[in-house]
Amino acid sequence: MSSTTSTRPLTRKAGDAAARAARRLAGTRFGRRAADSLRSTVPDAGLDQWLKPLFGDELDRIEAELDGAGPEGYAAFRNLDDDLWSPLLTLEYEGWPRIRSYLPALPDPALQQLWNGTSGPTLAAQSVCFYRKLKEMQGRFGRGDLAQTSVLDFGCGWGRLTRMIARDLEPGRLFGCDPVEDILELTRESRVPANLARSEFLPESLPFEEKFDLVFSFSVFTHISEAAHMASLKAIHHGLEPGGLFVVTVRPPAYLDLNPLMAKAVEALGPDRDRALEEPRYIFAPHETDGHPQFGGDEMSYGETVITLPYVKDKWAPMFDLLDVSVLTGDMYQVVLTLRKVS
Repeated sequence: MSSTTSTRPLTRKAGDAAARAARRLAGTRFGRRAADSLRSTVPDAGLDQWLKPLFGDELDRIEAELDGAGPEGYAAFRNLDDDLWSPLLTLEYEGWPRIRSYLPALPDPALQQLWNGTSGPTLAAQSVCFYRKLKEMQGRFGRGDLAQTSVLDFGCGWGRLTRMIARDLEPGRLFGCDPVEDILELTRESRVPANLARSEFLPESLPFEEKFDLVFSFSVFTHISEAAHMASLKAIHHGLEPGGLFVVTVRPPAYLDLNPLMAKAVEALGPDRDRALEEPRYIFAPHETDGHPQFGGDEMSYGETVITLPYVKDKWAPMFDLLDVSVLTGDMYQVVLTLRKVS
């Protein structure tokens, strides 16, 4: 069996989860259900037997430092290895109760799976791949120390990645926006240490007066229409400081073979698909869902999206210089683009 064939059931399952999440977002009761899902009970000691013998002394030290700590307490985690920091955020351990109560609460695993296709340590392992790449790109192309950088998570959702970078920034430097107010309310109740505000689905500007040194957007431009993506690009460009960085993920052309929703779009490319994909192409398959908040009556702005690199180089060029293209071994269907604002 080919790798493509064997992967299709997983992709179909993720696509179904995304569709179910979209339908649920249309209901106004989602926010209340999401807020109620915040974990309040102590989970099974899934990671204690791994953490305690290897990192017990270091975590005991942080546990003591957090006594009475405010937002500045996140700096206590700054020197931890990324692959230790990410499982700490899952809260799937009983030891170090002060650490567990200090770090943001988590949505129920079912909500995580609806939003991201997986949950818990598996989702943390995927997330840390992008987090590590984000820091690498800022280190190579950014200006100044990351701790003093003003950072926006564009399309933050429940703060999956927002909470991860919180330890790297001084208090007040972290921002997040999302067009779904219910998920933002959940993020606030989770105590994610960021300034949060609702953005529009087709934004004319960012919902902050702040100008940012770094904006990142994970798995947002993989799901929006061409009109929505261009509006978002313009808003992000306007909200960046001169020379600021934009780190964003897009789908590779290989994704066309993995999601059944892309079948009509693939057919429209014609018999020589490879040649067609060498051209500037924005390939969008909308999720036609009645009542979805991104359905404006004439156009659905949410779905599955593949953007070719020639498109990025051609259409984004007036606003951004493309600096780097990277793959994530933890999530091969998210390609990381790093761009610099052109003033």
